[in-house]
Amino acid sequence: MIAALGGVLGLVFLLFPDLQPRPESGAEVTVVDVDLAKEEEIRADWTSAGGEETGETAQWKASLVTVVLRNSGENPALVSQAEFDFSSITRVGCPYGAGGLEVKARYDVKVPTTAKAPFQQIRKLKYSLPPHEQERIAFTVGPETAFEGNLPSVYTFTITLRLDDGSSFTTPKMTYMDPFGSASVLEAGEQVVQHGEKGSFTTVACLKEQEHLARELSEGSSYVSAELKRYSSKLTGLVGRLPQGA
Repeated sequence: MIAALGGVLGLVFLLFPDLQPRPESGAEVTVVDVDLAKEEEIRADWTSAGGEETGETAQWKASLVTVVLRNSGENPALVSQAEFDFSSITRVGCPYGAGGLEVKARYDVKVPTTAKAPFQQIRKLKYSLPPHEQERIAFTVGPETAFEGNLPSVYTFTITLRLDDGSSFTTPKMTYMDPFGSASVLEAGEQVVQHGEKGSFTTVACLKEQEHLARELSEGSSYVSAELKRYSSKLTGLVGRLPQGA
């Protein structure tokens, strides 16, 4: 009878592995902190319309999504993957003209240019957290490739970190901006403020609309990247300088 029961349980666990009891790992992992307060330099390589490397690079600041974990247990813990669940992707800015160059930025998490939210992107990890230690996991997020003339992208997402013992942690919603193209958007907006719409791809109506959108996004969650805050503030400044009645 016991042998038969063991055989039945073995078959159940074979068909439904998630039901199988997991051995205690001896690790006790907790999330100590989540933030978007730090920035680092992102480098990118430029290629021509034909795909040839130009030898030129671009550089800008990008926020680090940081998760601090603490292992209070006696054994190491292994973080095996990070799942990015994107709820929205929003382009923020007015057209400013286009060029033939393509940029490939060195982000940790590269979002496909054809991605439509909602979608999930998984990044495999082999991150060991020693016993009685506190460690930081950090990511930058941005498009796989972009073209000169692209508008800045704002992503909203949560991150779920999965450990090898079956446990997981999910961050609060984050609002994160890839700032590529933002300088050109602001420059075109400045031209409209000073000289009007004539000869410009940017319009007053678009500038006002995008300023409102950027402000809404920057107020949309507790975790907002510094790039979006700065960009939103500068768009608000431009709109505030538009001539009366514009």
